[in-house]
Amino acid sequence: MKYFYLCFINFKEFTLMRIPIRVNFLKIAFIFFIFETSVIFAQQRQVSHQSLYWLRYYNQLNLNDKLIWHNEIENRRFINPHVQHHFITHSRLHFLPKKFLEIAAGLTYSLQSPQDPTSISRLAVPEIRPNQEIQFKNEVAKRFIIQQRIRIDERFIRKNNGQELLKGYGFNVRLRYRIMMNIKLSKLSKDNCTILKIGNEVMLNINKNISANYFDQNRLLLSLERSLSKNFSLEMGYIHWFQQRSNTTEFFRREIFRLTIFHKIKK
Repeated sequence: MKYFYLCFINFKEFTLMRIPIRVNFLKIAFIFFIFETSVIFAQQRQVSHQSLYWLRYYNQLNLNDKLIWHNEIENRRFINPHVQHHFITHSRLHFLPKKFLEIAAGLTYSLQSPQDPTSISRLAVPEIRPNQEIQFKNEVAKRFIIQQRIRIDERFIRKNNGQELLKGYGFNVRLRYRIMMNIKLSKLSKDNCTILKIGNEVMLNINKNISANYFDQNRLLLSLERSLSKNFSLEMGYIHWFQQRSNTTEFFRREIFRLTIFHKIKK
């Protein structure tokens, strides 16, 4: 019997419970599928289908046993037509007070191009996004780890009219919850292993002035990470991204291929 840390949120109170459960991989995967299907059919109005690819470099600098500095650079482009969608960078400092617990805070900067790849305008809208997160890790079995992450984004998005940038920034708060399963498929040595990752992340807008889209997006992730050396690994993954457009009943359904290079550095 293993213990699994579950987080319950009711926007007024946060509780952490340590509940003994027997983890069944197929049951968890089935729950993910049911959730995604219910979101689509319950809210479906007009859905636009898009295909993209994301290229990411992810760096981790180990400052000591308790502090790790995470940095990411990612470029996102539509496949057809082949135009820019999103450029985004993240920088966060992670504190590890316990083996199962991580607390982090940082800053994100991004340039958002039009959501419609056929748009004549190629305006890139800046966003500055402070964020904080807490993550729980549970080693269910020798080769099976479950991670749960709660993140809050404070989003400062530059005002615009679709054609040019305007003065000032709009503000929105977004709550994110992600559950991720890491399964070691093979381990030839400490620095040579293959990991299967299956995850689901839900994002909600929680501002008082939100009226049409409390639900922001849902991302399903399936990827395979392979160690290349002691410090480098390569990840190839698929993301199914379902997102509601701002203040409308229109949705995006995106199929995404992502390639990531992970780089670990010890100070």
